Formats: sequence, C-alpha cells, structure tokens
Amino acid sequence: MLLTKRLAANRLTRRGAVVVLVAISLAVVLAFVAIAIDGGGLLEERRQAQAISDAAAIAAAEDLFRNYPQNKGIDVEETAEERARAIAAQNGYSGDGVQSIVTVRTSPEAYTGGPHQGQAIPRGYAEVSVQFNQPRYFSAIFGDGAIPVPARAVARGSWAPSYVGIHVLDLHAPGALTGTGEALVTVNGAKVIVNSDASDAATTNGMVMTADDFKITGGTSVVGGKGAFIGDIEYDTPPEPDPLRFIPEPDPNGMPVQDSNGLHLSNGTRGIQPGVYRGGITVSGQGNLNMAPGIYYMDGGGFSFTGQGSLLAQGVMIFNAPTKSSDVVDISGTGSIIMSPPQDGIYKGLTLFQDRESTNTMSVSGGGYMDITGTFYCANGTLKVSGGGDSHVGSQYISRYLNIVGNGGLRIDYDPTQAIPRRILQLIE
Repeated sequence: MLLTKRLAANRLTRRGAVVVLVAISLAVVLAFVAIAIDGGGLLEERRQAQAISDAAAIAAAEDLFRNYPQNKGIDVEETAEERARAIAAQNGYSGDGVQSIVTVRTSPEAYTGGPHQGQAIPRGYAEVSVQFNQPRYFSAIFGDGAIPVPARAVARGSWAPSYVGIHVLDLHAPGALTGTGEALVTVNGAKVIVNSDASDAATTNGMVMTADDFKITGGTSVVGGKGAFIGDIEYDTPPEPDPLRFIPEPDPNGMPVQDSNGLHLSNGTRGIQPGVYRGGITVSGQGNLNMAPGIYYMDGGGFSFTGQGSLLAQGVMIFNAPTKSSDVVDISGTGSIIMSPPQDGIYKGLTLFQDRESTNTMSVSGGGYMDITGTFYCANGTLKVSGGGDSHVGSQYISRYLNIVGNGGLRIDYDPTQAIPRRILQLIE
C-alpha cells in the first residue's frame, strides 16, 4: 500500500516536471522561431533599406550634378530632395513618419552620421537617411512596438578641377608621349599622366618638359641623352580612364546649318555664327575670321587656319566630325590667334573636341602670337602641338597620343576656370 502511494506521488512529480520542461522548451522554440522569422525579415529589410538609401542618394546627387553649372552644388529649388524622396516612395518608403522615415540633407546642412557627423555637407554632396519600422511577429513575446531598421548613404554629384595638364590615354604604345626638338615645355599647376605601360611610354629627343608631377604607368626614355623630364616622377602607376568619356558629343540635328558647301576664306574679314558647317572651314592667306561664341560643328572637311590673318574665337568650341582622313583640325597660322572655350554649359572649358571614333591628327602650332585656352580633346587620335616664342597653347591636353615638336617655348597653364572640369557622380558612403 505504501509502495503504491509512493509510486503515485512520483508520477505526479514527474508530470509537474514535464509541464515545466515543456513550457521552457516552448519558450526556447518560440525564441528560435522569432529569430528565424523576424530576424530574417529584419536582415532582408536592412538590405532593402540600404539599397533604397543608395538609390535615393544617387538620384539627389544626379540632380546636383545636372544643375552644377548654375547652382554650384546647392539644392536651390530643392529639386534634389524631391528626386530622392520620389525614388524612396517608388520603392515603398513613403516617408509618412509612421511606417517609414526619409531624411535628405544637402549643403550647407550638417551630416547626421558617418565619419564626418556634425560637419557641414560640401557642395554637390547629398546625405539620405531612411528608416523602416518593421512590425513584430513572433518577437512580440519579447516586447512591443515596431523595430526600427535604419540605413544611410552619401553621394556626390559635382564638377571639380582635375589639376591634370596632360593625359595620354593609350595603354601600350611606346612613345605615347613624344617630344622632338629642343622645345622647352612647361606644365604649370597640374600633373602629367601617361597610361602606356611601355618601357619608353614617355620619350624625349631633345625636349625638356617640366611639371609638378608625372604619373607614368610604364617608363621614360631620353634619346641620345638629350632632353629631360623634370619634376616628381611616379612610375608603375595604374592607368587612369578617360576623364571626358561621359561627355556627349554635340547633336547636329538641333543646330542651324550655317554653310552647306564648305566655307573657304583667303582674304578680307568674315564674321560667322555657331552651327553646322558641312564641308568644314578653311582659312588661308590674308583671311581674318571672327567666330561668335557657341558650338561649331564641322560636318566633314575639318577646320583649317593656316594663313597670316587673325583668328578671334572667344567662348567657342569646335567639334570635328571627319568623314575621311584628311578632315583634320589644323591651327597653324602665323598671325594673331586668340581662342577661349565656352564659360558655361556642358562644354564649359572645352575648346577643341574630335569625334571619339576618329584616329585623325589634331594639330595646333604657334608661329605668331598665340593665346589659346581650354581643353584639347582627341580621344582616339594624335594631338600634335608646337609653340614659338612665349606661346600659350591650351590649358589641358587629353588625347590617345601626344607629339610635341619644335624648338621654341610652350606653356600649358592649367586654369580650373578655363579647362573642362572633372565630372563626378558616385556613392561616397
């Protein structure tokens, strides 16, 4: 009888222990379920929040980039903020303050996070912070209220000086940069970049080139011991991409046709207007050419100025669209040549621009008084330059190959207000 009572008591005790163990096990199981389901949902929402903040920041930066010439990186009419919020809303982040919060900050506001928290946001930068309030499911056993899921991104959209006087783009050619003759070439206020990995990527045969800094992927060669590269030289540097690769070529369809048969001038003075010149422009002899500010599109024929007259082309960009190998840019007159680039718009700072597919040579040589500012851009061809006396021939050269010839002095005075600015559109944080 006593044994029976003890056995019954033991059964009751085990039942009580099992109930406690089951209760504890259920709590543990629910905790794992909460981690698996709610935790997985949080991770997924975190990825979504970061993707949305990145996209919104890029949208704001793109607006700042597009309006940079007018607004200098300030969101004057809050269009950058509007674009960022629109991108967030399209992806489910309405910014209603309940389910989601979207905050957009631009200069001169202060960063709310990151390594520069509290510092003023620079012009052309946009910070976007988003927060999604994730509802609880199984994790409600641990607390109540939504779980905040934050993310933050910073993007930059600006135009900035490059401080590059010469950029030679070819990746492998020997003598991609070649100097011939006893020319003294001075690059002021900017560096020289040569992308070629050849052992003689930059070659001189008499030329002396001076610059603050040389960045050369390959090596240098001095032929016959004549000439030199003077300045800090960094070898084995990674090649740098064409900085103007995203600049669109001008569309002739939206431009007036100013001449359909090729403009030829050998005497007298002629004033012309921007637009399309089919067959190009040729000036020789005693012809004087005055070009009004704007874009001049050479639809075949090239642009040639080789006489003793004067060329005045301020606020001008010449675009060469050759149809054959003889359609070149050749500016080599012995008279007064004064040229400067547009001071605003997408072609700000760009004086000479050749079709990227063309391998034609672009030649600029000073025999008389020459004062040319701006960028010469010949992405797939050879740029040939020479100077005489104290010629000022351009503010920046960007070409596949560069040949500098002659025995005179040549100055490349890099000026951020004259050379085309570097275009930057990217995520920063």
